[in-house]
Amino acid sequence: MHTYQGISPVQDLGRYPTVLAALADRARHTPDAPYLTSVDGDGPETVLTFGLLDSWSGRLARWLRREHAIAPGDVVALTPLNEPVSIAVLFAILRAGAVCLLVNPGDPAGRAFEQIDSQSAVALLVPPALTRERDPDPRAVIVPDPSQLPDATGGDLPPVRPDTDALLFGTSGSTAAAKMVAQTHRNAATNAEAFVRHHRMQPGDRILGFLPIHHANGVHTTLLSPLFSASHTVLARGFSPFQYPELVQRYRPRLASAVPSVLDTLLQTWREPVFPAEFEYFLTAAAPLSARTCAEVYSKFGVRVVQGYGLTETTNFSTTVPIDLPESEYRRLMLDTAIPSIGTAVYGNEVAVFTASGERARPGEHGEIRMRGHNVMSRYAGNPAATDEAFLDGWFHSGDQGYEVVSAYTPGNFIVITGRTKNMAKVRGEAVSLEEMERALLRLDGVRDAACIALPDPVEGEAITAVVVSPEVSETRIARHLSGVFSANALPRRIVFADRIPRTSTGKIIRRQLTDEIGTNRGTPATPPANDNVTEQP
Repeated sequence: MHTYQGISPVQDLGRYPTVLAALADRARHTPDAPYLTSVDGDGPETVLTFGLLDSWSGRLARWLRREHAIAPGDVVALTPLNEPVSIAVLFAILRAGAVCLLVNPGDPAGRAFEQIDSQSAVALLVPPALTRERDPDPRAVIVPDPSQLPDATGGDLPPVRPDTDALLFGTSGSTAAAKMVAQTHRNAATNAEAFVRHHRMQPGDRILGFLPIHHANGVHTTLLSPLFSASHTVLARGFSPFQYPELVQRYRPRLASAVPSVLDTLLQTWREPVFPAEFEYFLTAAAPLSARTCAEVYSKFGVRVVQGYGLTETTNFSTTVPIDLPESEYRRLMLDTAIPSIGTAVYGNEVAVFTASGERARPGEHGEIRMRGHNVMSRYAGNPAATDEAFLDGWFHSGDQGYEVVSAYTPGNFIVITGRTKNMAKVRGEAVSLEEMERALLRLDGVRDAACIALPDPVEGEAITAVVVSPEVSETRIARHLSGVFSANALPRRIVFADRIPRTSTGKIIRRQLTDEIGTNRGTPATPPANDNVTEQP
């Protein structure tokens, strides 16, 4: 366990030391209050009250211990769907004193079991709903209907300490088992407390979500945080652009959790947006938010986008844009800017930018974003070398680049993220940010989506290929636009048009898949004639 200087003592972190303590308190005092409403397409909804979640998870925890000899400290893998039994069994694993390894149900069996085997998981649990979609792996255990299990009265479930492991996640972009993030019960409780404080959540406030609960954002934002405020999650099985407006109208959420690619889809498909009086803002994270998307949501929908930022290693959120910024400051930081801010540090952690020499960066000076605090993971499970590298000098090194911005309206500086260190190309010795080039492409009217990849080149070191989704913008116009933003050396060697950009369910570009998909499509060189006038602005 790493120690962090400059953070408030653990006993000051909030009312509950673990999310299980919060669940027990809710079940004791407000058992009939709704905790989560599950919506599956056009089918019937299922409402989990705090009391029912407590009952179901207790029964399943007893089943795990008695029928499968699950002991405290065991790792139990789960392939969850956005539905009630998956949620109940996740809590059951924690209540049994075990560690829950979240596995993407869409992963091929080989990748899934690479993760499972790397952590010596004693069982793989599959919810019944998944078996209705496909045949489960023969090594999997199908979870029984918790309503048919005996009532779990009595006290044979073990106590859970805040400093023990609770959750394991594979990091996106890494090999299947290279970096498995270990989050403790304290990490989860800290994030939940920070979420409630930052968003000023009140009992009964509704959050609309659809992000998959095998990801950190889906687990912490939509499942764990509401326990600390007695708020109410409305969880859709997935995102449908045609169902989403009806969900907003029917359930009247105060805020909605989303990702930028979903906001872009809604801007294209929601022709006559009407939001209920209770709705305040979209909370977005997981992938970069463009200023264009933010501005269009604000102008067309009449609501704000509140951007958050964090990594699986930092238990979901490290920073979030304050929800009560004055209009002028929101415009300065989110709308009238090339890159919208990711906000200020949330409660329980510190976030700062450091230069390459290891010094704190001045406002406006670029460097690496680093974090320390009670929401930072304990380690990469089974990988001490990666853990030591990530925690040099007592801070977690995010690998993300950015700078700080001073604001008169907040005690801490705002952070602007400019890209990841690994998403850089080295072209003729010049470092080029792929994410900066993607932002430039998205600022061009008519470009719906874009991504860039760097490929080895025997002459230039690396060569950039720009992949663009646009039915109307020509290659020449794209090339002309980029030449007004980047040096000639940095321009992409190829421009390739595609129907879509492969992204994860949380909106991140899948660059390896994109590299495979573009194949041998040679595209068009991006250098325009020297006498062309550049009309598009960066």
